[in-house]
Amino acid sequence: MRTMRRVPARLALLALRQSGCAVSPSTLRMWVARGHITRGPGGYDLAEMLAYLEKRGVDTQSGAA
Repeated sequence: MRTMRRVPARLALLALRQSGCAVSPSTLRMWVARGHITRGPGGYDLAEMLAYLEKRGVDTQSGAA
């Protein structure tokens, strides 16, 4: 998996929304709590979040499951 520059939650959520995946801040926090994604210095890795969504079968281009 390719690592991208980490971004703050607000920008990560905006990027996901623009990809067609509306994710709430609480959902993002729950993914971290459950170990699906990580939060590091600077925030969240977008590539990691997209890989998690693809693993779940979410089309990140249209948001359809």
